[in-house]
Amino acid sequence: MKSGRVISAILSFFAIFAGVSLISVASQPQGDSPHRPEIRGVYFTETGCSHCDAFLYTQKAQLEERYNVRIVLETHDILSAEGYAVCVEMLRRQRLKFTVFPVLFIGSNIYRGSSAIEENMPKEIEYYLKHGSYRPAMPRTDELAEDAVQSEKAFGVSIIPSIAAGLLDGINPCAFSTMLFFLSFIALHRRDRRSLAWVGFSFILAVFVAYFLIGLGLLGALRRFLSEKRFSLYIDVFVSALAALLVALNVRDAVIAGRGRSSESFLQMPRVMKRINHSIIRYFNRLPLYILGAALSGFLVSVIELACTGQIYLPTIAYMNQSVRSSKSILLLLMYNIAFIVPLSLVFALYFFGLRHEKIRQWYGAHLVLVRVFSALLFVALGILVWVT
Repeated sequence: MKSGRVISAILSFFAIFAGVSLISVASQPQGDSPHRPEIRGVYFTETGCSHCDAFLYTQKAQLEERYNVRIVLETHDILSAEGYAVCVEMLRRQRLKFTVFPVLFIGSNIYRGSSAIEENMPKEIEYYLKHGSYRPAMPRTDELAEDAVQSEKAFGVSIIPSIAAGLLDGINPCAFSTMLFFLSFIALHRRDRRSLAWVGFSFILAVFVAYFLIGLGLLGALRRFLSEKRFSLYIDVFVSALAALLVALNVRDAVIAGRGRSSESFLQMPRVMKRINHSIIRYFNRLPLYILGAALSGFLVSVIELACTGQIYLPTIAYMNQSVRSSKSILLLLMYNIAFIVPLSLVFALYFFGLRHEKIRQWYGAHLVLVRVFSALLFVALGILVWVT
């Protein structure tokens, strides 16, 4: 009898426990079912982006509860070098370019920007629940092909400004005065014509190499750190503002030069740097290996005088980077530097064939106003072109 009561009590306990468990399971939210469909995607966000965080931490949960699904996203920070590279590569495979963030890859589709993601995510889920697969790829244009066409047009438009900038930089008082001092110095050390030709060639070639390498480094830095769309506007503003400032300074210097006071020009190499340049030329051209000395002095002088010649070089490089976002910008840089050494080469050729460097100096001084005016016009053009190419 007692054993029957014990068995009855045990059975009653298990019945109550089972009932409680059933009630507990029934009372759980339907969304907690472990068998919910999974929607998978890759999401490129930006740390601190309010729209990105709102989707990732609020809207995503609301969609999961509304459709009884699990949304599993592989997330990457677009601000990291690795995250940006992965996003660009995934877009490139689809013939698209990086234009805006956040970016969501889901199934066969790519949604860019918060509005596009918020609008299309419910449609993706509904299609998946109905058909058991992701939405077919939506029609899209071949952005890389369009970008290549635009780059080709921009390259054509940029050739003349780049060459003009190089020519004007070559007759910039900073570069021109250094070349004249170089000629006056080698005139004191009379050499046979063959030796003179090698000295001049070595000096000019070294100037070209140094200037091109500096430009290549600056262009690479701009391309790597400042070419993303969110920075483009700031670069355009910077180039335009710098161009406007240089227009004003060149006009001022043109007026001063017209009054015969070119020594008071603002855009000229500081006296300290002039002395350093002259010392370098004197020292290296006394070396026994005079050709090597001329090359070393040309290289070092180019690096030092960049503080002055950079007034044209830096804005032009920024313009190249903005207008031609491809490897062809290096070709523009090459054209610029070839144009840069044309005036220097012409001056040396005139000297080589008998024209005294004093005559060249007098001619340059008489035309300095024109140099300043043309420089001002160049900067006006750059300030405008950076917005339209």
